[in-house]
Amino acid sequence: MSYVFLSHSHNDKPFARRLAADLRNAGHSVWIDEAEINIGDSLIGKIRAGLDQVDYVAAILSATSVKSTWVEKELEIASNREIDEKRVVVLPLLIDNVELPGFLRGKLYGDFRDKSAYEQTLSLLLRALGPSMAVPLVEEKELKQLREELAIARQLAAKHEANARRAGEAAFQAKSKELKAAINASNQKFPQHAPINKTYAFQIGTIMITLDYVLWAIAKSSHRGSHPLATLLSIENRWSDIDHMLEAYEEMLSRQGTANNV
Repeated sequence: MSYVFLSHSHNDKPFARRLAADLRNAGHSVWIDEAEINIGDSLIGKIRAGLDQVDYVAAILSATSVKSTWVEKELEIASNREIDEKRVVVLPLLIDNVELPGFLRGKLYGDFRDKSAYEQTLSLLLRALGPSMAVPLVEEKELKQLREELAIARQLAAKHEANARRAGEAAFQAKSKELKAAINASNQKFPQHAPINKTYAFQIGTIMITLDYVLWAIAKSSHRGSHPLATLLSIENRWSDIDHMLEAYEEMLSRQGTANNV
């Protein structure tokens, strides 16, 4: 399993989300939220901290992104790591007919310009990322139930987040030994959660918050009207982290639904 940072322009978010969901279903962990660029954002410091935790930085290059100064600044940081480690770190992904930035010229790139060849190019990208354990597809009946449960969970999370929104995006976190152990235990019971847990699982004190725990706690909350986790998240202003986790899982399930209907 590889950990991939998708660096992209806000205008390319639909493609980035589709690709992130497919990479997760292939068993890889993906972080895209920190790379969503808006006017006035400065993500250099965040990326410097995050690069230590990812295996690859995949640069989605489009007519919009190559004209933005963040491309050169952010990918220069990743390129420096590539030089230091003497291995490939930056993976250029072309989605428009644009010229690659100077420091990426000569690199083999993933050509996603032809939408009809998306699956073929995706398979080449997966080969570059190395081995992983694909997330098993679920039956359509189970997928429908999961979507319904997830919709309820996201509604509850959004309701609480409106009252407990913290400034800024969820950042990369150095995970403790206890959290890593909890993630491993969760992933053994629910292997389909592994691509989400590695990126989005977090802890508050001694409470390890993995995807299965969140879904269980919110289900309890919807049936009983409350759960201690809701209070804890509100006190710590962590509802935005829950929303990121559930959004990523929802996109992953949506792509599974597309695969089931092919």
